[in-house]
Formats: sequence, C-alpha cells, structure tokens
Amino acid sequence: MAQSEPNGLFAMVELNYQGVFTRNPFSYTGGVKTVFNDVDFSSMTYSECVTFFEHIIHEDCKKLYYCEPDISLMEGLNLISDDVEYVAFIFDAYGTDGVIFVYVDHIGVGVDEWVDDEDNFHLILMCVCIWTVV
Repeated sequence: MAQSEPNGLFAMVELNYQGVFTRNPFSYTGGVKTVFNDVDFSSMTYSECVTFFEHIIHEDCKKLYYCEPDISLMEGLNLISDDVEYVAFIFDAYGTDGVIFVYVDHIGVGVDEWVDDEDNFHLILMCVCIWTVV
C-alpha cells in the first residue's frame, strides 16, 4: 500500500462509514467522512484496499460500494466485492477530476438488492400505467 505527498496524481476518495443506507429516499445517512488525496489506490488489490479501510475505521467492512462520478446514488451505486469490480472502481476514480464517494456497509444488508427492487418497481409501475391508459 503506497502513500505519497499530494501532487494531483492520486484520486480523491471520500470514505463514508458508520452511517446507514436508507430506502426512502435512498441515501447514506449519518456517519463519518474521511477524504484521501494522497493514497495510491491503483497500487492496491481489492483485499489490500479493504484492509486499509478497516485499519482506518477500526471496524469490519461487510460490503463496500462506490458511486460513479456525476451520477445519483440510486443510479450510480456499485458493489466492490472482488478484484474485477475493484478495477472498475479504480477506472472511475482516476477518470474523474472530482471526488469519488465510497460507502461502507457494516451490516451487510444488501443495498445492491434494494436498487434492483427499485428498478423492478419502476418497471412494474410503468407497465401498469401503460396498461391502464390503453
């Protein structure tokens, strides 16, 4: 795990932890925010990143998520659970000029399933509206 002085070469990552995901409206509420702008996340593997975060927050990370830049939390939330998904996170993190937001789920409630439920709910609602109009 490499650290260096901030020089604009590293992604700016805001780690959100000790909060909870809420459903209506979908958000991450409460908790603590820590910003990293001098950590080379691209030199880490998924497991090294999780270990790094757990060392910082002094808790286990049951699930780790990030939100794609310039997209709402509902639309842009992505689970990071292995090296393949971690590479996607790195691609998005280093491809933005702003901050990329990372969220820790300490409980493991499966927020990614909530997003799928919302998508299915909106699809069902659209079908019902179309059916009643015709």
